[in-house]
Amino acid sequence: MPGSFHQLGLLFAQDPGNNWSGLLILLPIPFLFYFMIWLPQQQQEKKRRAMIDALKKNDKIVTAGGIFGTVVSVDPSGDKLVVRIDDDKGVKMTMTRSSVTRVLETTSEKAAEAS
Repeated sequence: MPGSFHQLGLLFAQDPGNNWSGLLILLPIPFLFYFMIWLPQQQQEKKRRAMIDALKKNDKIVTAGGIFGTVVSVDPSGDKLVVRIDDDKGVKMTMTRSSVTRVLETTSEKAAEAS
């Protein structure tokens, strides 16, 4: 058993002359991070920002909490909007524009279907 620890040291021995090979392996990591994670996330955020900026009255939306509703009014300067949740009872809710996760139907789509 005493010889097994001696062989373990030989197993982890490295060549002291070639230190650049370790750096060459790590070199593409920042580029991969940028193209696989950062860039797609930025594009997705740009689309989301455009969707929120395009909100207008009578758009059907879904909020981050899963609430379905129709936009009653939009206040871009105050970053809030009023959403009608129940048409029968007239229940309305005020929320931030950033809480909208999806636009189901816009007013221009309704006008195109009607004509």
